[in-house]
Amino acid sequence: MTTEPATGAAPQARTAEQQAALVWSHIRGFHATHLMATGIEAGLFNGIDKRGTATPAQLAADLGLHAPYVTTWCRTACAYELLDADGPQAFRLAPFMREILVASGDPRHIGAYVTVMQRFGGPDLADHARLYRTGGVFTFQQHGRDFSDLIADTTGGLQTFVARRLLPGVPGVRERLEAGCHLLDVGCGAGGLMMRIAQAWPKVRCHGVDVDAHGIAAARARIAGAGLAERVTVAQVGGEAAQDDQAFDVATMFEVLHEIPVADRAGVLAQTFRALKPGGILFVLDETYPSTHADLRKPDHAFSVQTGYNELTWGNVVPTREEQEALLTGAGFRDIERTMVAGMFTTLTARKP
Repeated sequence: MTTEPATGAAPQARTAEQQAALVWSHIRGFHATHLMATGIEAGLFNGIDKRGTATPAQLAADLGLHAPYVTTWCRTACAYELLDADGPQAFRLAPFMREILVASGDPRHIGAYVTVMQRFGGPDLADHARLYRTGGVFTFQQHGRDFSDLIADTTGGLQTFVARRLLPGVPGVRERLEAGCHLLDVGCGAGGLMMRIAQAWPKVRCHGVDVDAHGIAAARARIAGAGLAERVTVAQVGGEAAQDDQAFDVATMFEVLHEIPVADRAGVLAQTFRALKPGGILFVLDETYPSTHADLRKPDHAFSVQTGYNELTWGNVVPTREEQEALLTGAGFRDIERTMVAGMFTTLTARKP
């Protein structure tokens, strides 16, 4: 990262009161995350959604909860604009909170991400001070089966969007999906993206690889349960484990590139390049880290900066634009194109000559 100052006018001076308000807003965000996680795990958001409008007493009775606590939860959620008041006693979900916090299949759903932050992110962050002294890591795989399953749930809506909108929107990919191409998913996790692709495009055959044994076990069970085992297969591999050369028409990497150890990235992309047929297409969805200090506060980089911090002690490093493109061109890919999705993610497409 470079250290040149930002161009343009210097930032306006801030008062002590403004800086204190900034810190208090960050503390409020901490409490809001916990409030949302409690509402998800205790069933409060679901309970309100089922009734449409509910009083705290009704929710407490429906869910077997302590009514005074539910009352304070509802009032605080209203203050945080997650609920709206409906008269003097009742509350309803604020606009779009059903899609965002309740409806797990909706592409806008991030309720599972809130749960990940509460259940796993909190303990991870609490261990930072110790790990900063040693440079130690607690990897994704070491978090265990429950974590792998929950991560799979956090990305379901976005996977649906990729399978039905983003991937077929890449020039030349829709025709391959319709014809029944052979697709390689690098870092397939619990198999969610491949399953959604196979369900959306009934002629496609998918093969996924991942280093996470928990994810592969979950993928096999989910694929079998969905009746897709004839068209969707998985294998546990490590690092640069080989796939058949020139066997695939399309390759995908969904929220994986920044999780590959830096020392292994060039090898993984080189092997992905070899696995594609001539003319094959690579589709990557990931975060892009700011290239300069001046970019750190830009809204387009907010999620990548957050990811870089949250996943630091997992051993994950979010690459910059320059690093992403150097990896792709170094592997032999050409015609690299990028777009921004939802103000958070980068999609990269590249082709094998």
